[in-house]
Amino acid sequence: MALGKTLQTELDEIRAELAKLRAAQNPPGGDGAQGGSQEQIAELNRLVQDMLENAEETIAGHPVATVAGALALGIVIGRLTAH
Repeated sequence: MALGKTLQTELDEIRAELAKLRAAQNPPGGDGAQGGSQEQIAELNRLVQDMLENAEETIAGHPVATVAGALALGIVIGRLTAH
């Protein structure tokens, strides 16, 4: 469950950053706003990269559990989409 909390925390951080981006957006044409937006986009990129690295470490540390989870997820999705 620690993995779930970590991913949830990172997703919450990304949502907060997106909310800041929306709040900070000014009308088009302002140079200062674009610089701030670029910084926020860079921060979002760093957060996503950290999340991917965390997932990669988890998968490498628990390959059997990862494959079993992927199989279970595939079965669930298959059953939900089958008519």
